[in-house]
Amino acid sequence: MKRLALLLLALGGAAWAGEATGKLAGVLSPAGKATKVGAVERIPATLMKLHDKPHWGTLDPKTGAFTIDNLAPGKYDLAIEMPEGKIEGVELHVLSEENEPTYDLNLVTGELKVQRFDITPFVEEHQVLSPEERDKLIRKKLRIDALIDRVQKTLTVARFMDANRPLYAHGTPKRAIVLMELARKDAFYAEAGDQVIWRVETWPFLWMSDVWHKPNKGLRVWQRMRIPAADFAKMGYVYDPTLGGIEVKAGETAKVDYTLPESLAKGLGKAPQ
Repeated sequence: MKRLALLLLALGGAAWAGEATGKLAGVLSPAGKATKVGAVERIPATLMKLHDKPHWGTLDPKTGAFTIDNLAPGKYDLAIEMPEGKIEGVELHVLSEENEPTYDLNLVTGELKVQRFDITPFVEEHQVLSPEERDKLIRKKLRIDALIDRVQKTLTVARFMDANRPLYAHGTPKRAIVLMELARKDAFYAEAGDQVIWRVETWPFLWMSDVWHKPNKGLRVWQRMRIPAADFAKMGYVYDPTLGGIEVKAGETAKVDYTLPESLAKGLGKAPQ
């Protein structure tokens, strides 16, 4: 039995003997821009140590077509490497969101996308709203501005990480999750100021008694690294929720086509300086 367990471990991650696997495939355009593509299997961290496992696939530089084989059924985040850095998927999901209006807000650019929200009960018949008025009403009814205010107040509390910013928010009027970038750039214990600690986390929020609360549980660390300051300045590492939570089923191929950006988005992580 012990030998069998060791053999299964050696053969590959989450898949167990006899389990059918699936694939993840698609096209990255423009062709030739990406150098590597894979599916990240998210494994719960222990004592802040990350155990995520990448499954690298094959990529045709002439067409941009890629395939990632032998994936155990489950959810994965797509990871794409380019000369200027990495784009990685992140799954942002809150409880029971399928039954609620939802929104996605880029907290750096201000771009807001709303799903399943009917504005008609909140306006007079035949009333015409300007884009600014509509945006203001949506942000109020979905409690977005109240969430942003709560996040900003949370960041005023003194903490070890000294360069922090919210990147992206996804949620409903009752629950929200915020993608956070945190860094320690000033000198810290036993260091001469030439090291940076960089983390990407998601913070959960819950609407209770007319106030957004930040529960003690539910925080998740997606990346944590300690890196020389010179290397950090050149590093590119951003996240894109559209590449997160891709479901792979046994015997099937999940399709993902993606247009690569001209440059890494500063608003979704660390772009090269």
